[in-house]
Amino acid sequence: MTRASFAIGIAVAALGTMQAMAADLGRFPPQGPFYPPPAVVRVYNWTGCYLGAQLGGAFADNHLNGPLTAGVPGASITTAIDQNASSTAATVGGQVGCDLQFAPNWVIGAQIDGAWTHLNGSQAFTSSAGLPQQGSISLSANSIVQANVLSTVTGRIGYAVNFDPIAGLFYLKGGAAFVNYDAFNIKGHTSTITCVVFVVGTGCKQFSSPTNIAVNFGGPSANQWGWTIGLGTEWVVDGNLSIFGEWNYLNFGTHNLTFTDVNSGSSQLSIKQSINELKLGINYRFGNPLPGQYP
Repeated sequence: MTRASFAIGIAVAALGTMQAMAADLGRFPPQGPFYPPPAVVRVYNWTGCYLGAQLGGAFADNHLNGPLTAGVPGASITTAIDQNASSTAATVGGQVGCDLQFAPNWVIGAQIDGAWTHLNGSQAFTSSAGLPQQGSISLSANSIVQANVLSTVTGRIGYAVNFDPIAGLFYLKGGAAFVNYDAFNIKGHTSTITCVVFVVGTGCKQFSSPTNIAVNFGGPSANQWGWTIGLGTEWVVDGNLSIFGEWNYLNFGTHNLTFTDVNSGSSQLSIKQSINELKLGINYRFGNPLPGQYP
């Protein structure tokens, strides 16, 4: 082999080796497993204050109890009152409050709310009694209890849940309750029949025509404090707007009221009162509702 042919052989071998190395360098490394990034979840924060409006219904139970004396001296009747002047009415009002979220899904807060209503409860009753010389007197009347303002001052505790893109809160509440009663009345009339011709040993020979006297017992308007408990749920619908629904039970205990009539004088009755409320409402929540994201 001549030196020229040997050099050519070496050059050809070197060129083949370089082509093989270039081919190896052009290959990508094997692809490893792909792990997608974790999903970004919006987390609503209930911390902040709010202002809103509400609509609902109220169901009142007013239990009147005690002796009521109606009529005029010599022709009066005492009736044992035991009446439930129940009523149902719509309510409209508003609320304001603040919440604090902690630990991390629990929420505590305080709230003041008030509502106007027309809870006008009425219950009819009748009674009768005998008079001397075979006469008689009867009473026909209605007991009326009318409330026009309801309010509560409460604390609440709830548990927050997040379902992207909505957030909810389930809560319990309790505190003080207030009611303004515009009217307490017992309205009706007495009807009296007397003997105008009485014969000893025989009895009454002639009765008079019925004499009707209007009865209008009035009690003073009253502000009454009690206690309340309730539960509800609230859901974010659009950024700073949320809607809620809740039930509240208001109890005002038993207290005494003096009812007065111009002809009959005064009678004192006890009244036991409780109210159930159902509410639907909307709140505007101030501040930043989405301060962060997970993860």
